[in-house]
Amino acid sequence: MIDLHIHSDLSDGTNSIDSLVSLASQQAIRELALTDHDTIRGLPEMTRSAKDQGINVIPGIELTSKYHEHILHILGYMIDPENSQLTGFLEIANQHTTQFTLDLITQLNQQGLVNYPSSKVEPFLNTKDSLYPSDLIKAMIQDGHPYHLEDWPAFYMATFHHLSSSFQFPLSAVDAIQVILAAGGVPVIAHPAKIGKDHLAIIEKLVPSGLLGIEVFYPYHDQKLIDAYLSLTNRYQLLATGGTDWHGQFTTWNAVMGQYGVQSTQPLYSVAKSL
Repeated sequence: MIDLHIHSDLSDGTNSIDSLVSLASQQAIRELALTDHDTIRGLPEMTRSAKDQGINVIPGIELTSKYHEHILHILGYMIDPENSQLTGFLEIANQHTTQFTLDLITQLNQQGLVNYPSSKVEPFLNTKDSLYPSDLIKAMIQDGHPYHLEDWPAFYMATFHHLSSSFQFPLSAVDAIQVILAAGGVPVIAHPAKIGKDHLAIIEKLVPSGLLGIEVFYPYHDQKLIDAYLSLTNRYQLLATGGTDWHGQFTTWNAVMGQYGVQSTQPLYSVAKSL
């Protein structure tokens, strides 16, 4: 499969760019998309490293956004990383996510759930654009605490889980879609089943704003969901994309890179060319 949803340690994954390329080569993946959250930092290195292995990298991103009470993630493919509207969106997104993460860590310390200051997590900003809650466990591991990366799900449930619902975001899903279009990209709604019971209605409401695709093939999507999403792609002439949402050792769902995706990117290239 051509995996169109992969994350590195430059957002909230655990794999370095080089290790992602190595893993893709081992899996005989010849085309993939790097879709880190709200950052394009890894694209140049990924493209160079993958080219040496005969792997084509589609420039991508996953933008955080809001739609009423929902947090939505919008994938963007074939983007121009230097587009000023895109870089402006990313600056706002990363500032917000970083501050939220730091505030959460402060709250965890105040509540006695952890004993680890946010100042020890902040050095990650030397190599990435934003801090994520999972950077706390990464920092603690580097500092000698008795955790492993695979402990993240249990660590999250014991710490951040009861605070995560307080996450708000200043940029809307329509903003994200319009920014991706402005950057010459193809906007696709990510893992729509995670939205909840309003998922189908929300997709339909975003189509007039320029949404061009649905992530149909995904580890959490059973055949009933796949059929529902394919029905929408046919009704509104949208792309059907897919991917594993690979996060390395933070991947808690039963999937390996390349297990979910698409068999051809020709439809994606055709849509991008028509924009």
